[in-house]
Amino acid sequence: MEDTSFVANRKSLASVLNVGCNGVVVAHRPLVVGHRGSLFEEVENTLPSFQAAIDAGCDAFELDVWLLKCGTLVVFHGGGSDDAPGWLEDYCGVRASILDFTYQEAKALRFNPQCKELSVSISCGTKIHSATIPTLNQVLELAKQTGVSVKIELKGPNTEEPTLELVERMNMVRQVSFSSFAHDRVAKIRMLRHHRTESGQYMYKTACLFSDSLPTNFVDISKSVGACEVHLKYDTCTKERIDAIHKAGMDSMAWFCGPEHMRKETASKYSDVGNEDAEMYGILLQTGVRSLCVNRPNVLLSLLNTKH
Repeated sequence: MEDTSFVANRKSLASVLNVGCNGVVVAHRPLVVGHRGSLFEEVENTLPSFQAAIDAGCDAFELDVWLLKCGTLVVFHGGGSDDAPGWLEDYCGVRASILDFTYQEAKALRFNPQCKELSVSISCGTKIHSATIPTLNQVLELAKQTGVSVKIELKGPNTEEPTLELVERMNMVRQVSFSSFAHDRVAKIRMLRHHRTESGQYMYKTACLFSDSLPTNFVDISKSVGACEVHLKYDTCTKERIDAIHKAGMDSMAWFCGPEHMRKETASKYSDVGNEDAEMYGILLQTGVRSLCVNRPNVLLSLLNTKH
């Protein structure tokens, strides 16, 4: 018998975000950001995944960056928490952290087809066997060729300066933004690069990421480290919070968890939406959020094309 013990406790996402549920009105088309690329088409955070996001028509893609012990910046997510990320056991079957490896060692790692977070392994297991961890340089080269924007999450320690220097060497400052849950990393980018345009906007774009435990003073925290954007977890993006971000002169983005977490969360918490379906995205659009970092960019792009 199916376990339905959690069903009675499910809520309406529309009511949680304080928006209506009768149709979608899109005053301004938000930016579509591919979370780790297009991870239902290709293995997340790999060159084919980012290419798939570009091919789908995404305005940007998001990635996670680490500084390895050899000094190479690589793009990878891994297991663990936001406080202790980069664990390889689920992703690669190795009881170690990505930080324990040189790039030569890291690029020889192979992804685990049994890892539930790697959703492409469910639909196309053959892709996962040939996937490799790319360098940030390789990913930025791809983005530079196509003009797509890149949202770089400074996932690992000591990534601020080398990432900043690489972006500058590649002449991609206008194409890139820097974000982190560790707000001291955002503050460091701003301390190093506080230049403004003639209109008063920061030339180097930064963003504060926030998780479920959203402090009431999140706007003030973001302003105190010189952030240009605030990135909130999708189900904390109430219309009032989005309005407060914009009133403070910053841009907003809703981010979605990894695919396995989203599968569990949507099944257990919300009664009016599926797992990143058109209904879920439609509700988020009503908050006025200006970017959505999603696992299913094709679904969001299809919805936006219908509404426009």
